Amino acid sequence: MTSLSLALDNNYYITQLDISSAYLYADIKEELYIRPPPHLGMNDKLIRLKKSLYGLKQSGANWDETIKSYLIKQCGMEEVRGWSCVFKNSQVTICLFVDDMVLFSKNLNSNKRIIDKLKMQYDTKIINLGESDEEIQYDILGLEIKYQRGKYMKLGMENSLTEKIPKLNVPLNPKGRKLSAPGQPGLYIDQQELELEEDDYKMKVHEMQKLIGLASYVGYKFRFDLLYYINTLAQHILFPSRQVLDMTYELIQFMWDTRDKQLIWHKNKPTKPDNKLVAISDASYGNQPYYKSQIGNIFLLNGKVIGGKSTKASLTCTSTTEAEIHAVSEAIPLLNNLSHLVQELNKKPIIKGLLTDSRSTISIIKSTNEEKFRNRFFGTKAMRLRDEVSGNNLYVYYIETKKNIADVMTKPLPIKTFKLLTNKWIH
Repeated sequence: MTSLSLALDNNYYITQLDISSAYLYADIKEELYIRPPPHLGMNDKLIRLKKSLYGLKQSGANWDETIKSYLIKQCGMEEVRGWSCVFKNSQVTICLFVDDMVLFSKNLNSNKRIIDKLKMQYDTKIINLGESDEEIQYDILGLEIKYQRGKYMKLGMENSLTEKIPKLNVPLNPKGRKLSAPGQPGLYIDQQELELEEDDYKMKVHEMQKLIGLASYVGYKFRFDLLYYINTLAQHILFPSRQVLDMTYELIQFMWDTRDKQLIWHKNKPTKPDNKLVAISDASYGNQPYYKSQIGNIFLLNGKVIGGKSTKASLTCTSTTEAEIHAVSEAIPLLNNLSHLVQELNKKPIIKGLLTDSRSTISIIKSTNEEKFRNRFFGTKAMRLRDEVSGNNLYVYYIETKKNIADVMTKPLPIKTFKLLTNKWIH
């Protein structure tokens, strides 16, 4: 998502490639033998394996090592530290996922030169060269992208969801009133003991795994507005009560009703010379089982939502402020990792910011008065947060709760509020 966002802001050409039968190019290190296929008539022989066959546990790692070595030694690329799937040189950025590659560059000829070098060693298919100045459509790892260079990028999964959701055998309501939100506020999952036969239990767990698996696949790609519900229900996959299943069906129904939604980006204004990377943070105090808090963060690059995270706090927070501090501290490592990637791929100066609707958290971060800390545990965590903010040159700002889009990551919201916060980035 970060590379796609930078591509839009910098008018990059985007080229999509596929390496056919990729694993078979990778040598195998171990001494392994297989029985010959029956049609060879060598039933009394064993054959030593020299290449990484599909199905071997080590084949993926062998191919990864092979293609990385080729990109670095033969194509003049270098691996971006901390991002093992991203490579760059002065002209081209390559994002690698197994046998799929996406190339980004200012000059299409730079992409073509890399393609020529890949073709010398591998059966390289050009899925989409990306040479048109009109809108170009891509399907990158299931993400349906519409891109017009220098203008906009739209990311969705309508075709994929139209095909996949009906196969889940979920009781959809295709002609009824569409849902306006993925869940209702105020609901609490009852932890009463399940009364299920073993076979029925296994069947329901398997169903939950399929449903939450698809929801996670969609949510972490671009539907960040669903992540709170996905995270909460994922915690109950092994507790498939009637209530949990009904809530999961409601989530799938909402995904079906909004399958045409897209994450829409527009090119950053050229008057802004810096890259601006922001994490918007929020927490909901004690709203999870055993009084755990739910924390959420949304990440934006130059005003474009590029990622989100919703998770239950690992520690039991004893106040709203402590929950908010925990949420902010969870955002900083990923903010720093994204910052490093952006600076590696785009040499413009970068401004990093944290936004929270907790004035007390901001006060603690900026204050030098240790009397604000109630106890040693709270104080050490707050002091560490101060050190992280100052050490990483982060700007911390207040955002009004009604404008805090990370609120959708921490709790179910009323329909009006949910629409108000999500319609700004999911259309």
